[in-house]
Amino acid sequence: MSTARKLAPAGIAAVLALTIAPAAQAQTTATPIPAGSASSVAAAGRHASAQDKWFLRQAHQGNLAEIAAGKAALRESRDKGVRAIAWRLVQDHGKLDARLREVARRLHVSLPDRPSAAQRADLWHVQKRDGRRFDRAWLRLQEDAHVQTLQLIRRELRDGHSRWVKDLADDAAPVVRHHLRAIRAER
Repeated sequence: MSTARKLAPAGIAAVLALTIAPAAQAQTTATPIPAGSASSVAAAGRHASAQDKWFLRQAHQGNLAEIAAGKAALRESRDKGVRAIAWRLVQDHGKLDARLREVARRLHVSLPDRPSAAQRADLWHVQKRDGRRFDRAWLRLQEDAHVQTLQLIRRELRDGHSRWVKDLADDAAPVVRHHLRAIRAER
């Protein structure tokens, strides 16, 4: 048997190993790859479009705002239902944000370090209230925030490019819907 025939299976195995390597081991550079190539599917996860970057930043700020709002409700509210929702928001948005930060790191997307000025101002206005007025204002704020988050998710799923970012959005949607149902039930 010729040397070329002996080496051919090893060469094919090497090419297959390179083209079907797991995304976690793949290089995270955002170099464009022709659509017809074998690596185009893997590259779709590694390239962040402007929409993907916008989503990551907005969703991160939303998570930070939800965590801050949850902690505020845990400090201020005496209502068991509000406190249960607040605890769930802190837990769930913390987990969602940890995964989001990892994807942003892989895609080299810088993230803001706090909620937006509008989000901070909205929470500040809620925190000026006390008792049942606080609870009602807090629940209204959470309902609005979760409706906006679902709109953000739908936009990413429709217009996003990166598979990693779209997977984040897809996985976050049922969590956000669950929160919204709980908030509306408590109102």
